[in-house]
Amino acid sequence: MNSFNRSPKKWLSFEDQLDLLVERGLIIKNKKFALPYLESIGYYRLSGYWYPFKEKIATGKLLNKFISNSYFQDVLDLYIFDKRLRLLALDALERIEIAIRVDISYLLGEKESLAHTNSAKFDKSFQHEKWLSRYEELLNQSKKLEFIAHHNQYYGGRLPIWVATEIMDFGSLSKLYAGMKLKDKDKIARKYRLPSGKNLETQLHAFNIIRNISAHHGRLWNRNAISRVSLKGLNDSNLQKLSPNHMFLYFCLIKRMLNTICPRSTWGKRFIDLIEEFPHPANKAISLNQFGLIKDIDLKSWELWSKK
Repeated sequence: MNSFNRSPKKWLSFEDQLDLLVERGLIIKNKKFALPYLESIGYYRLSGYWYPFKEKIATGKLLNKFISNSYFQDVLDLYIFDKRLRLLALDALERIEIAIRVDISYLLGEKESLAHTNSAKFDKSFQHEKWLSRYEELLNQSKKLEFIAHHNQYYGGRLPIWVATEIMDFGSLSKLYAGMKLKDKDKIARKYRLPSGKNLETQLHAFNIIRNISAHHGRLWNRNAISRVSLKGLNDSNLQKLSPNHMFLYFCLIKRMLNTICPRSTWGKRFIDLIEEFPHPANKAISLNQFGLIKDIDLKSWELWSKK
């Protein structure tokens, strides 16, 4: 049968879902304990966390059979780890987003209070009209906010850039930065000890993807190929060892920015504490290597992470 013509899978009760998992080799010590998690999290969402525990054939295709000694508790522990990882990401990215709002509005606002509406203030390659269309959507969605209503009443709806950035989402903000003139991007990048605006531009793009995954409760810990970031000119041998195809690199870049934005933050310590609580199942089906943390890197001795 053509794979595109398969019938949808049949509905199963929560109890039958548990039985199916047991039939496929997942060890569930206490079904009464496991059942509420299926009822509140869902089979499909949890399946993203038990697939590393499934057997594979040589081609890499997953089988509907679990590796020996795979426990429901291990799957649940991984799910909880990932949830805590997403919350850490959102905490950090909120600080970065707010700081970048200030950086952009301060620099462009000095040139013109309505700089975000003036294409002459941006690089010629920037698709400013397309960006403005998205900005107008955000403005319309925010029209009931008190400060927007105030500007509509007294200033004809024209928001100075330091107000306008408050209604921009991370995506529109990162695109606005990407469209700025090179010298302006470089100036902001230097604040974060980055050699060029290209470094910051690619990082903000990646951070926006991570923020969206986290905000929508997506699986994060072993997500591959988020984005291609520029590490050119970053003199950190440990950073250069890390793969852009794994998530750990992006958490390092987040930490690097936080060291400038909020150097006394305990975020780094909370991250290390979480890493130390990564589940280690007896069958070794998962490891921090899948997160991108390679064996020859010690977080506690790495200067990037030793700053709280």
